Amino acid sequence: MPRLVLLVVGLLVLALAVWGVASEETKHIGQDAGPSPSPAASSSTPAPAPSSSAPPDGCSPAGEGFVPDRYSIEALGVDEPVVALDLDASGSIAAPPLDEPRMASWWSGGPEPGSGEGQVVLTIHTYRNGGAVGNELFADGQPQLSPGDVLRLTGPDGAVQCYGFTAATKIAVADYDPDSDLMVDFDGEPRLAIIICWDFDGTDWDSRVFFHFDPIGGAED
Repeated sequence: MPRLVLLVVGLLVLALAVWGVASEETKHIGQDAGPSPSPAASSSTPAPAPSSSAPPDGCSPAGEGFVPDRYSIEALGVDEPVVALDLDASGSIAAPPLDEPRMASWWSGGPEPGSGEGQVVLTIHTYRNGGAVGNELFADGQPQLSPGDVLRLTGPDGAVQCYGFTAATKIAVADYDPDSDLMVDFDGEPRLAIIICWDFDGTDWDSRVFFHFDPIGGAED
């Protein structure tokens, strides 16, 4: 009988000990079950700063409008003069002189580069036998610029306005809507278009290609 009593007491003590250990483990598990700190809130892993890209060299913040006298497109190795012209004898935006394959004309009746609104318009020649900048800008049905390629307009006293290429639009002359803002836009967001002729039919050019640019920045340095 004494041995039986001791065995029962021993089992009770063991059961109480196991219950106590289980209770401590359950309490600790309950404390650890709360939300963990997020990486952004942790002092050892700060949230990443927003990324930013600096404008290309020589492209300063936007400034006042100016009359351009030179343009460059680094991707094509182009660095040529700009002449300011208004309308030609037919009432169309004037192109550079016919014997100037690399010169651009800026439409002086439209917005100035750096003015902060409206579309700056440049026209550049395409020659049917090649050799003009227009032939370098477009080939095999595709623009020869990549998105982001930079065009710089410069003027007197170090004035600069930079633009990044976005896309090109080819449109037949017969399909052009003169009431659209594809070419003429005085009040919209600042942008630039280069216009070249395309699709020579033996007598005239049937199409125009518009190269679209958005401003990167510009100012008087």
